Amino acid sequence: MQEFDTIEEAFRWFLENDFPNLSSEDKVKLKDVKYSFYKEGRSLSKKKMVNVMEKYGEFKTVYKYGSNKK
Repeated sequence: MQEFDTIEEAFRWFLENDFPNLSSEDKVKLKDVKYSFYKEGRSLSKKKMVNVMEKYGEFKTVYKYGSNKK
């Protein structure tokens, strides 16, 4: 499983690597989502990105915390 620092990085990886392997029917369903992600001035919510990635693969959210105190 790939690791990313942001949801946007993970979604970009999904579009570049998994999207091309989807069926034509699924690609048509995601056409507006892909357009919204890449088009300047349009936005795609993080919730929508997560929903798409969960539908077509395995997606996990990891939170890490480290104290700055010494």
